[in-house]
Amino acid sequence: MSFRLTALVAVALTAGAGLAGCGGAGAGASGIEQVRVLRLNPGALVTKQPRGATTVRAALTTTAAGAPRLPPAMAVPQVGSLAIGRPNRGRLVNGLQLPGTGPDWVTYDPVLHQVPNRPDRRWGTDRLLAFLLFVLRDYRLANPGAPPVLIGDLSLPYGGPFGSDLGGLGHASHQNGLDVDVVYPRRDGQLRPPDRVADVDRALAQDLVSRFVGAGAQFAFVGTRVGLGGPPEVVQVIPHHNDHVHVRIANWRR
Repeated sequence: MSFRLTALVAVALTAGAGLAGCGGAGAGASGIEQVRVLRLNPGALVTKQPRGATTVRAALTTTAAGAPRLPPAMAVPQVGSLAIGRPNRGRLVNGLQLPGTGPDWVTYDPVLHQVPNRPDRRWGTDRLLAFLLFVLRDYRLANPGAPPVLIGDLSLPYGGPFGSDLGGLGHASHQNGLDVDVVYPRRDGQLRPPDRVADVDRALAQDLVSRFVGAGAQFAFVGTRVGLGGPPEVVQVIPHHNDHVHVRIANWRR
């Protein structure tokens, strides 16, 4: 599958976040406020699809007649992000912060139940952000009447434990910038998580999950009662995921 993002938009980094270099520089390294945007082709990042995955047709070039035009897609700079260790025991080096809102998404704080999500809960690798933004744009163009997608937690600025001490159930993983929680679309189109399974627009939710799978997600963890499926080695049913899909990409840069 050939993927392409066409527009370039600057992605601002939080001042003082610091780039922890490969040579051992830590949180005290000099911070930068903005990085130069590079043209990014996510096809170079998603090198192959999972075995048995259903191919999802890219929809980046056409929209339905009369559909509202979406704002330009956002490109993601390559800053040499490193996902160190494992998703449940790791850290993040040279991470990027997902903006609180964007052309195809709105972030949501699952603890405070508000938008946007707090800044320190939405960091990931440049590879994860490129992957995520591509799928969100593809989904919105294929479903022109759909509202922006609600995005939950990613990782902390430097990764590491993201447990219940930070509120709610916490996360056993989300530690090295490769995980993101994506809220299922609601049948009523509201920008908040489904209160119950009956609130989930299953057709749109399945379409979204299938696009993550087709784009090369390593795992898509879905709820036990929401009725979503896909290749069993990728789409896995686990508890506490009846209102969102937990997407993980592989760590190909190790």
